[in-house]
Amino acid sequence: MKKISHWLLTALLLFLVLACLVLLPIFLFTNINRQMVIPPTPPVPTGEAVDVQGQEDAIVRHLKDAPWQGLRFLPQDKEWRFYGWTGETRQIKFSVPFDLIKVYYLDKDGGLTYTWVATGADIPGQGYQSVALEPVQTGQMVAVRLFGKHVSQWGVEWEECKSELCSLSNVVDTMLVLDDKGTGVSNGFIRYGWQPPTYPFYGFLVWPIEPAFEFTEQVSANQ
Repeated sequence: MKKISHWLLTALLLFLVLACLVLLPIFLFTNINRQMVIPPTPPVPTGEAVDVQGQEDAIVRHLKDAPWQGLRFLPQDKEWRFYGWTGETRQIKFSVPFDLIKVYYLDKDGGLTYTWVATGADIPGQGYQSVALEPVQTGQMVAVRLFGKHVSQWGVEWEECKSELCSLSNVVDTMLVLDDKGTGVSNGFIRYGWQPPTYPFYGFLVWPIEPAFEFTEQVSANQ
């Protein structure tokens, strides 16, 4: 009988020890947490949603105020010209550093597209050469023009122009050859209506560019 009582007492003590070991951390954790104040999580700022479609619709409306849509040849001036609306600018290095501007325009079907046009290049030994006839900036109507003795209704012959800028233009123009005849970006655009690249490392237009001030002012007046 005494032996059974001894075992019961031992079991009871063991139970109490185990209970203390289990309950003590819970008690301490609960009391510590009562002293802690968790700050509220600050709201994550959300940027305003960009209405891409709305922006494109606005650019199309601007371009419809231009004298014409798409690329045209002007026989009296022996010039190829299209009107566009300027977007972002960027710099790239292809042979030499170029300053570029994105130019949106309407294709022959009236669809909105874009390409990149050089505004200047830093030519070793000659310094910075401007391609822009006048400074251009983002968000204005521009005329992109190709003219000179090396330009005809059939396209451009860069070899007929002896300036360093024309030689560089020829290199840029043919870094993407479009067919087995060696057609470059400019002549593909002029002769066949092939759209110039939208990725500048595939090519861009080294055509003189200038603001079309009268049409930019007209657009501003209509807004």
